[in-house]
This record gives sequence, C-alpha cells and structure tokens, in this order.
Amino acid sequence: MGKLLFARRPSEKEEKILYEIIKEGEEYLKKRAKAIILSGIHRYRISEISKLLHFHPQNLRKWIHRFNRWGPSSIIESPKAGKRKKFDIHVKKKIVEIVKQSPRKMGLLFSYWTLHGIKNYLEKNKIVPKISHETIRRILREANINLKKLRKVFSAEIE
Repeated sequence: MGKLLFARRPSEKEEKILYEIIKEGEEYLKKRAKAIILSGIHRYRISEISKLLHFHPQNLRKWIHRFNRWGPSSIIESPKAGKRKKFDIHVKKKIVEIVKQSPRKMGLLFSYWTLHGIKNYLEKNKIVPKISHETIRRILREANINLKKLRKVFSAEIE
C-alpha cells in the first residue's frame, strides 16, 4: 500500500484565505478549499474526503499536490472544471439567425432546415470550422427554436 497523502498544514495567512474562499468563493473553489482544510487541518484521508465532497480521488490528489507546492493561489488561479465552451454568444446568435431564414431564400436547394443541412451550411460557409449535430440541437433548444415548427412556417411561405 502506498504512502498516505495529506495537504500540508496551512499557515495562518493561508488558512484565512481558505476560509475566505469557503465563505465567498464560487462553488468549485469552495469545494477545493474544503478539501484542503479537511486534509491539512483535520487530517481526513483522501477516501473520506472523496466521499464527503464527491471528488474523484485522483482529482483530490491533484489539488492536494498543487496546494502543497504553490499554496492557495493554485486553487484560485487554476482553471474551472469542465469542458470549455467552443462557441461564443455571437456564433450562437449567427446560427439562430440563419436557421430563422428560409433555405430557399438563401439560394439553397431545399425548403426547410435539418440538422445535417445546418451543419453542412455552417461548415461550408466557414461560420464554424466544425460543429456536431448535437451542438446545433442544443443551441436551437436554448433559443427555443423547433425545426418541425419552422418547417410549417417555411411551407406556408412557399404556398
């Protein structure tokens, strides 16, 4: 069995910073600070902290190592967890504007949008380098756009 890993005991100044993070920080920062306090001050094991805070043990080890090496700044300045957003608000608005227009009026050879049609149009016209159908579906859902309802609108315009 390997050696137990604990965060080093924080100095008074570091401890004050950690409790400040817990009091006023963003949720993901609070979780990291709690883990360091439980490990460094209260000497909880990684398995115990993992169960309490719903942290994967490997991620917990990573944060403890970072704290031991660089202190509280490593918790605050490191990136937020999760996948980065690929498309900003301007690209999403552009996609919504395109979908609200009839494909025929844009010179395309089909009468209504499909996810495949939107994907092909966006990539061919270099609006985005690459996009998945699911991302398009999510962007349209956020904008409350239903392709089936739009199909009826475009059909009415043709008649």
